[in-house]
Amino acid sequence: MADFFDDFNELEDIEASNLVCRFENMVSINEPVFFDVYEFEDIIDFYFEKNNLKQSSIALKYAIRLHPDSETILLRMAMLYATKNNSEKALSILRTISSENEEPDITYTKASIYSQLKMFSKSIDEYKKLIDTWDYPAEIYLNIAFEYENIGNYNKAIVYLKKAIEKDTKNDTLLYELGYCFEILNRTEESIKFFIQYIENSPYSDVAWFNLAIAYGNIGLYEKSIEANDYVMAINEKFTSAYFNKANSLMELERYKDAIEVFHELILIDEPDGMSFYYIGECYEKLSDWCQAIENYNHALEIDEFISEAWMGLGAVYEELGNLPKSLMYIQKAVDIEPINPDFWYILGDIQLKMGLNEKAMISYQKVSEMNPANLEIWLDLSELYVDADDLDMAIQTIQIGMEYQENNIMLVYRYAAYLYKSGKIKEALKKFETALAIDFSKQNEFFDMMPELLGDSAILAIIEIYKPNS
Repeated sequence: MADFFDDFNELEDIEASNLVCRFENMVSINEPVFFDVYEFEDIIDFYFEKNNLKQSSIALKYAIRLHPDSETILLRMAMLYATKNNSEKALSILRTISSENEEPDITYTKASIYSQLKMFSKSIDEYKKLIDTWDYPAEIYLNIAFEYENIGNYNKAIVYLKKAIEKDTKNDTLLYELGYCFEILNRTEESIKFFIQYIENSPYSDVAWFNLAIAYGNIGLYEKSIEANDYVMAINEKFTSAYFNKANSLMELERYKDAIEVFHELILIDEPDGMSFYYIGECYEKLSDWCQAIENYNHALEIDEFISEAWMGLGAVYEELGNLPKSLMYIQKAVDIEPINPDFWYILGDIQLKMGLNEKAMISYQKVSEMNPANLEIWLDLSELYVDADDLDMAIQTIQIGMEYQENNIMLVYRYAAYLYKSGKIKEALKKFETALAIDFSKQNEFFDMMPELLGDSAILAIIEIYKPNS
């Protein structure tokens, strides 16, 4: 709501307080006091700014009684209904307001209301009427871009963001938004070209250099990304995101010691952040410096005990150290904090399996299959647990469900053939085995991993010979 009434910020606090006090005093003693349209606008906007819809409604009722033909008051009434999700009444009011030769402020507010009602195309139509009349056209272009983003048309959003930047070349918000749209559409090469050209005219734009760094990183040009981030930090040493981005690029290059240095620089210029210590811990973990990894993961958790990645990091380190009970404890903590993360459940299942807690591992793997059925490995691992539990029917059923989610996963077909063979359904198994060989001959080991006793079977070897490439 605040975005629609930024003009209110120009009011002096004393004047606003006096107006509101006069109005509230009038309401409390129930004695009529005259307020002109402009005063009511300021009173109503004050309540909107405070998100006090009850008082906004009261002020609007008084205002409408005194000024029933005021379009600006009617617009605020429409805004109130839109805020209350009463789109029918909001639209009914909008239709009563003339669209011919209306004031730009009215058109602007109508566009805002249409946006709030999620009628983004109508909002765009209204904003477009203002392109040639609004004092600050970059604002209109930006708002049009936002509406196109709302309907998922990021290509159009880019067109209008570029128009906005032509009108206001120093607006960082426009640069951030353009970089975001380029990233959403994977138009990375175009993003790089745009920001390089922009930097030629504005070499000290830290935001342009940062967007360029992000774009380089998105296509794996980490050295170039690091260089661009260095320019950002040279221009603005307090640009914390550049430190973070540079450190992440260094981690991608496996330059973990350099990344640790950058994270420490970040900690010095910014309020200590748990995620920074988490990433430092991860770097030390990659360097197999278990003591430092544990120390930094713990430091991260001292700052924010809900950093699930840090708990998971501790679990990984203690697994490396062979302390599986402690590893399990920390990984379980991560899962408790973030129970909708299938990767965490998978890791928990792996640890449980290592500890011989097969039934618990089965539950964890089932969670993964429910949350992320597209995972390439989960159906294989879960089915193996059923085989180990001598429940071949459930193993077969699990693979069948997996094949429904992953029609092109040939590993599941080979595994299905193996389980059918194990269960005594030889004919059906051989048929599936042939199907799998015809699709991808090279993955046959998935069958023999489960049925090693068939490696020398003459019938199996004869089938393989038929489907052998170039045979």
